[in-house]
Amino acid sequence: MFDSNRRKYPRANYPCFLTVWLANGSNETILANTSNVGAGGLAVHLNHAIDLGTKVDIELNFKNPSTPFRCKGKVVRSFKESERFYNIGIQFEPLSELKFAFIDGKISELLELEKKEKS
Repeated sequence: MFDSNRRKYPRANYPCFLTVWLANGSNETILANTSNVGAGGLAVHLNHAIDLGTKVDIELNFKNPSTPFRCKGKVVRSFKESERFYNIGIQFEPLSELKFAFIDGKISELLELEKKEKS
């Protein structure tokens, strides 16, 4: 079993609205919700696989009003987890300082909310 404490960046279990555009020339747009998100990437459950190494353009929309977070990423995990769904892990490409500060701050807020909800 994977030890989440070994992650470089903590993940918030928060279902953000997500749009992914495959950068492989197919122009396919995928609308989904994340299962978790961190400053280094995110996980999403989809009804189809995406090949490892696939480059993607990402737009995350958090529920509370804010500007969508846009960046590029790469699929680093893709496996069938059930009859209907695939677990897809996307690692963000290196972020500018401003984008990293934004996503890191947003994840910190979400982790604080998780703590409050558990107590």
